[in-house]
Amino acid sequence: MLLAVKAATLTIDILTIAGVLGAMFFFFFKKKSVKLMAIYAAAFVVYVVVLLLDEYFGIPVPIARSLMTAVVWFMIAALAVVYQSDLKVTFFNLTASHEKSAPESSDLSDEELRNAVEEITKACQTMSKARTGALIVIAPTTVAQHILDTGVELGAVVSAALLEAIFNTRAPFHDGAAIIKGNKVLAAGCFLPLSQSQTVAKNLGTRHRAGIGITEETDMLTIIVSEETGIISVAKHGELRRFVTPDRLRDILHEILKIAPHTKSRMI
Repeated sequence: MLLAVKAATLTIDILTIAGVLGAMFFFFFKKKSVKLMAIYAAAFVVYVVVLLLDEYFGIPVPIARSLMTAVVWFMIAALAVVYQSDLKVTFFNLTASHEKSAPESSDLSDEELRNAVEEITKACQTMSKARTGALIVIAPTTVAQHILDTGVELGAVVSAALLEAIFNTRAPFHDGAAIIKGNKVLAAGCFLPLSQSQTVAKNLGTRHRAGIGITEETDMLTIIVSEETGIISVAKHGELRRFVTPDRLRDILHEILKIAPHTKSRMI
């Protein structure tokens, strides 16, 4: 009877560890952090071996078990600290229906959205020529309130002049991101979670990492203008596309906002 209880307890422990390990592997796989995944896997394997020796084979290893338990809890806590921004985004995605959100873009006409795209494209082209750094987030659906809360809420209609004023180096929140939904600038000066992906080029700075980071866990698209080179980049689903021309940027925005193309009347 005692052996059966021990076996059941051991099975539950191993299944719990396997579940946690599987969740971590999935998380690291999405973050493309192969080295961290290997370190965590090794630590959990050692912990399982110690658990087996102590519980199943009856070999008392109290010091090793206590030490490995402390190491595992430390690694879980470290994971929560390092990736706290990503965890916030994950929790938001799980409770998005209960969060405050902006009006849907579908409430706007194609012409209103098309005008917004033209203003965004014009601003990015101007800032690119002037080498003014910018980070613009295009939100096709829900916007996390905790992201808006990190900046200053505006609720102003999109215009090239407004975006250029926001990212003017003398503006108080030019280092943050501007959040756009539909034809409104919802907020400016917002802080975004940084990407921890090892595939991001080392020569890219915080602005690019933030632009990539927010797209890894959401359906948002970001536009980044480099202040060093003036290069316009676009990030979507954690992937960065550089050297985007104004015409290509316009096409990308039309696609993500689902703007119908102009229909040309046929000459008779």
